[in-house]
Amino acid sequence: MTEIIQRKLNDSAFVRWTALILIALTMFFGYMFVDMMSPLQSMIEAQRGWTPDVFGMYGSSEFIFNVFGFLILAGIILDKMGIRFTGVLSASLMFIGASIKYYGVSAAFIGSGIETWLNSWWVSFPGSAKLASLGFMIFGCGMEMAGITVSKTIAKWFEGKEMALAMGLEMAIARVGVFAVFTISPWLANMAPATVVRPVAFCTLLLLIGLLTYVVFTFMDRKLDKQLGLDAKGNNSSEEEFRVSDLGKIFGSKVFWIVAMLCVLYYSAIFPFQRFATNMLESNLGVSAQTAADIFRWFPMGAAAITPL
Repeated sequence: MTEIIQRKLNDSAFVRWTALILIALTMFFGYMFVDMMSPLQSMIEAQRGWTPDVFGMYGSSEFIFNVFGFLILAGIILDKMGIRFTGVLSASLMFIGASIKYYGVSAAFIGSGIETWLNSWWVSFPGSAKLASLGFMIFGCGMEMAGITVSKTIAKWFEGKEMALAMGLEMAIARVGVFAVFTISPWLANMAPATVVRPVAFCTLLLLIGLLTYVVFTFMDRKLDKQLGLDAKGNNSSEEEFRVSDLGKIFGSKVFWIVAMLCVLYYSAIFPFQRFATNMLESNLGVSAQTAADIFRWFPMGAAAITPL
């Protein structure tokens, strides 16, 4: 008997790498938004009355919800609902959070009733910083949720193929996003009239495009699920359901805590440095924000070059 072997969508190198590009663009634009304000610290302090302490608190707001359990919830949602729902949800949260932040630093916010109310409490923290921080918190939830969703997506589409290379290239594309925003953000901000609003608006628009590219990917993924015989959420009936007791197994693992602490050390060293490096170079070298950003932008390119290798 002649056996007919059905060729699946991800068996085509062109199709699976196209899928990678679509989801990597979402992360590329996300990483641009993360560091979009880093080279603009001096300008936001001058134009909106922020202090270095306020800027630091704003920068940390991205991770607040994630630190207090949202990422665990995001993992549960991903396991229950699948990569299509979770990916669209995360990209939507990124865009919604970015839009709130955009309004918080925009001229339309100045003098509004919302600004008056926000400035009436915790007066050392300006209303624009409060709203921008809220938006950054929501964006951060979507960004970290997108990170784990993309990892699971690559594992699905590249199973038995170039999985590690695909993960490396996705991360490299994201790191190039940091290079791009350190190049573009000061340039956009310094166009006449100089304003921090322009780069925020530009990167918010890019996040909308990133949401659309992920939506396009979902159509491809739905077709792959039909070929793989998966359910409407992209789950395999043989996969184990999530149980609360699973958390005990994870938190009881020594290997988990070793890996987690390595990540903590890395995040605490790299990302705060990335957030404040431009202003540090401005202050210590006496150069402009544009020059400082041009110097620092090469920092992530080492990771972009080495990670795929």
